[in-house]
Amino acid sequence: MAIACASPLQSADRETLGAALEQVARKIPIQSPGVSIQIADEETGDVVFERSPDAAQTIASITKLITTATALHYLGPDYKFKTTFWRRGEIRDGALVGSLLVVGGGDPNISGRFYGDDINAVFDRWAEGLLQAGVHRVVGDVLVNASFFDSVGRHPDWKPDQEARWYQAPISALSYNDNVVLVSIHPGPRAGRPAGVSIEPAVDILRPVALARTVGQRGRVRVAVSRAAGSNAVTVSGTVPLRPASWSTPITIDDPPMFFGKALQNRLRNAGIPVTGQVVEKPVKPDSSWLAVAATESDLLPTIEVCNKRSQGFYAEQIFKTVSAEKTGQGTWAGSVVLAKEFLGGLGLDPARFQLHDGSGLSTANRTAAVDLVKFLRAMDRQPYAEAWRSTLAISGEGEGTLRHRLNDPLTRGQILAKTGSLERVSTLAGYARASSGRTYVFAILFNGRVPNGGGHAIEDQLLRALIANG
Repeated sequence: MAIACASPLQSADRETLGAALEQVARKIPIQSPGVSIQIADEETGDVVFERSPDAAQTIASITKLITTATALHYLGPDYKFKTTFWRRGEIRDGALVGSLLVVGGGDPNISGRFYGDDINAVFDRWAEGLLQAGVHRVVGDVLVNASFFDSVGRHPDWKPDQEARWYQAPISALSYNDNVVLVSIHPGPRAGRPAGVSIEPAVDILRPVALARTVGQRGRVRVAVSRAAGSNAVTVSGTVPLRPASWSTPITIDDPPMFFGKALQNRLRNAGIPVTGQVVEKPVKPDSSWLAVAATESDLLPTIEVCNKRSQGFYAEQIFKTVSAEKTGQGTWAGSVVLAKEFLGGLGLDPARFQLHDGSGLSTANRTAAVDLVKFLRAMDRQPYAEAWRSTLAISGEGEGTLRHRLNDPLTRGQILAKTGSLERVSTLAGYARASSGRTYVFAILFNGRVPNGGGHAIEDQLLRALIANG
């Protein structure tokens, strides 16, 4: 959706629009300390509706807007994540007597997402590079260098009892398959027997503890999968019915560089290149004694699109740490927060009004007010990469984004570009809306507090329908 220009909103039209928005706002069941809303004309900045616009709220995944804008500012839209694969040593009768080395660059895309769902496509290409060099066996170790980021994989603000959930995947300069595995539970041969457990990809890094049992065909799937903080033991308990059925859930891993290295070692073995040594994490930087085998690159803009459209938190954090890695030499949350605030200041905003802690919005300490988000969104439209950035946002009623099932009626479908946000007792939405008149509005709707029956989404959508119909 391109930003459209239209004639200024006349006084009578403004009153009609304000009345329509106020009618919806009366339904908000949260007291004013938990609400911050502002809607403004994108071109002029004239405010058409607001409710406690200066009240700072937890913004949840709206944080990703700031993260991705910061990345485009410092890295540029043509930036590429780069992961390199090296070998060192002599090749004797098809055996490399030496070592392999992987140097990570923060790429979140070494998975099946951009490779036809083949999670090992990158590794298989690397194996082909070794085979072409005449390597059919490696007598030595696989070294993995993840020093592009610091070693802090989980933000201290994240809830430790949710460490195993996919949305808390640890962050690392070397990451594979979103740093998760899929744990599947299958019925045993008959009722009363243990259920089977499988982990995909089958990397020797997690230890399944299978406590689940098989029940009769009329039974129900009642399964719990857990992994304690810092542990590699995945406990599977509960019941699975005898009828042909299985149940699966993603679980995070604890050590991304080791996960990456062991997965690579497995694929090399499958390609006919066994490695006799171990996977060793070591900050080795290749010098002239190392020969390049392969390099894998990923473009920034498609990566940002996964982050913003699908609200993929792992992608947001990888992008966020990459900013400070490139600008300061090592990716850290603290360093990226400093850079993000400098960027906001450069937009003419007050950085002190943005409390930032991580890049995804999983931290409840990420807070700002609707008035500041509206200023930010309007300032973004003056940037040289504005159109590219807007194209990464979710579209109402269309595509694969988080708005694909919302605002999908004929009036609103395709008329909203926005970022959703959701945490416990938090519902947020911010972006751009094109009204029936052709005018474009910028909005930020922040709800903190209990909204019965998912009412946050409903009220957000009603406000935007009223805006599009009357604006």
